[in-house]
Amino acid sequence: MSIFNKTIHRFSLKPSNVRVFLFFLGCTSLLWILIQFSKNYTREIEVNIAYQELPKGMVLNANSDTTVKLLLQGNGFRLFKYAWDTPLLTFNMSDAIPYEEHQYYFLFEKQKEFIKHQLALEGQIISVQSDTIKVVLDESLLKKVPVVVTADIHYADGYGSGDGMHIQPDSITISGPKGIVDTIHKIKTNDLILNDLNTNYTTTLALNTEKLTMLEYTPAQVTASITVSKFTEGRLEIPIQLRNVPKGKNVKIFPKKVTVVYKVGLHEYNTISLKDFTIVADYNSRTDERSFLTLKLTQSPSVAHDIRVQERQVQYVVLK
Repeated sequence: MSIFNKTIHRFSLKPSNVRVFLFFLGCTSLLWILIQFSKNYTREIEVNIAYQELPKGMVLNANSDTTVKLLLQGNGFRLFKYAWDTPLLTFNMSDAIPYEEHQYYFLFEKQKEFIKHQLALEGQIISVQSDTIKVVLDESLLKKVPVVVTADIHYADGYGSGDGMHIQPDSITISGPKGIVDTIHKIKTNDLILNDLNTNYTTTLALNTEKLTMLEYTPAQVTASITVSKFTEGRLEIPIQLRNVPKGKNVKIFPKKVTVVYKVGLHEYNTISLKDFTIVADYNSRTDERSFLTLKLTQSPSVAHDIRVQERQVQYVVLK
């Protein structure tokens, strides 16, 4: 056996020795942790605040205190539990002190033992961020507002929807502080993005309430559905209607008709006719610098989509 192999053999650890070493290492570590946690520490924690038994018809205003920071003292074992969850303090509004209309406060010193009890704190509260906890209330208001779907929908080639998107329900009830509810006239949903859609589609959409967390929504979501069908292209020659020509003037336009191209569901293709479209040339829109009138599509069938008028303007002459 070489000297190198003898050296390896001399310093190798037996499995039993490794287990003994790990046992004593674990015991030493545990003892060190127990010693450290038995010491007194000072720790700042943030506490959430909730209020109960609000006066009838009143709700919490956004200016109310909903969190407070406390400086606690106690041994490591007693403070360790606050490292994982944010504690919650609940105050009863019947104990609040009124000082202005719809405004109240709680004195921290009077609530100190109550707070310790709620926190199950065996240590001490050294200090608090503020010596008062402010509560502002608002009148509660219910209001019905329409729901608007924020959607970006792209159909597969040759497909579309004649009816568009249906929402159920199309409006919801919101409730909360009157000052906030009065400013809201519609509620948007979370974004809906669809690509290459070629079949009927139904989904549930949550309301976008990220900036309006003080309100309650009934219901909190809506159902959106789209009926998809095979589409085809339609094409019609529509007579141009010349309007607002003064009496005594003889005005001629060229051309007299214009082509309209549109998309429509196969099952509704035969329901569209010339009378469903109105294209107008308004004589009052003329200027001295131009010898043409701009065309406007003023009427079209609801089942037609992606409508294009192939000419945007028409030439005109005034005959003497």
